[in-house]
Amino acid sequence: MRLLFMLLIGTLAASDILGTGMSLGPGLSVKNALLYPLALGLLFRLAVKGGFRMRLPSLNAAFLVWVGYGTLTWIACSTMIHYPGYQPLASAISLKAVLWDAALYFFVYFYGTDNEGDFFVLAKTLAFAVCIANIMTLLDLVGIVHLGITIGEEGVEADRVFGVFGHANDTAALMDCLLPMIAVVAMSSRGAMKVFWYTGILASVAVLMLTVSRGAYVGIAVGYASAVWLCRRYLPASRVAAWVLIGASAVAVAVGVAAVLMPDFTQVLAERLFNQSMALSISVASSGRTTIWITALAAMMQHPITFLTGYGWDVYHLMFTLVTHNYYLDQWFGLGLPGLIAFLTIWYQAIATGRRAVDAADERLRPYMIAFVFGILALSVCIFFINLDKPWSYVWIYIGFALRAASDAVEKKQAARARTVLKPAGYSPALQASAPRGRLTGELRRRSVP
Repeated sequence: MRLLFMLLIGTLAASDILGTGMSLGPGLSVKNALLYPLALGLLFRLAVKGGFRMRLPSLNAAFLVWVGYGTLTWIACSTMIHYPGYQPLASAISLKAVLWDAALYFFVYFYGTDNEGDFFVLAKTLAFAVCIANIMTLLDLVGIVHLGITIGEEGVEADRVFGVFGHANDTAALMDCLLPMIAVVAMSSRGAMKVFWYTGILASVAVLMLTVSRGAYVGIAVGYASAVWLCRRYLPASRVAAWVLIGASAVAVAVGVAAVLMPDFTQVLAERLFNQSMALSISVASSGRTTIWITALAAMMQHPITFLTGYGWDVYHLMFTLVTHNYYLDQWFGLGLPGLIAFLTIWYQAIATGRRAVDAADERLRPYMIAFVFGILALSVCIFFINLDKPWSYVWIYIGFALRAASDAVEKKQAARARTVLKPAGYSPALQASAPRGRLTGELRRRSVP
């Protein structure tokens, strides 16, 4: 199934790079046509081979609650509540695309990844797809290719590059998540491929800067710093300082490249980072986010039961024009505490399992697990300021195969500990084998004679 997994990642990237969508009808695309047979094939393989064992049961349960409760709220909105303007069919397609497909992406890659070999291949495939996408983005800005990359024209989006992964904030958040993994792939590569990987890293950093996404910049600052603290046992201060200098140099080069490609880039960057961020008004400094959050919470206050139950799936857009700009609030508004807690449980289990795998992994796998912790922590900060949309497919794929490798590493370490039998102080197997045995005497000797 490894080749099919690689094909699905390649299809996702090709669809986004070319901007085709590859739609086969409402709610169905070529990506779905690959994902669903993969899921059925995995179920068939597990049924035939047997021996299925649930891994990370609390995470599995959280996914079931998240998807199940979202489905229940859709049923309630469609059959009982009847919000004005609510369209059950369109909301069902949205439910399938956002929640059900998310669960399928995760479980297919989580249970379909059989060994570390699959993990390394899939990590390189995903890194390759993202690098190609970002290189093609820069080539489009130069005019060498024509992919129709969107550049914001007015308001807070003016002169911001969107990239191939959706809105500028979406593209930037995905870079936050996957850049550490791409860096590990580059460091572990050999020969001429190193040139490609480091070119891909530079292109990814340049695209990240061109999005001028302040949420992504905060994600790097807070998320990566938190990951350094969590993984401090394996990241000595000298190495951290060296990587900070390397990262700063890469950002400086990327800013130079971005300034050449977009002459107004430095002005936009300075405006958003300094003038807007340092405004006296919190609403202006946050690009209106605080106003949006207060308005959404005020709507929930009108019906306090919604703090527990939520308004229901896909109801927010019926009440407001602007999105929440906070994925956690978006989950709370629509799915209430059950949906929010389920999502937070998935996120916590991902970070905690990745961190345990850092201790349990061997020298080859450990850098990838550290990169996973860095990426997920940065993304968890990013989605406090944005509504991630298009890149979720890549994120759930990454979490799926990374957590499988992480859980396998943790289980191997636990099994090795279980096989270790405590021996008395001073015990030596060699001495025990060579020690002279005493003679049997008296009654014991007589009983031993046939």
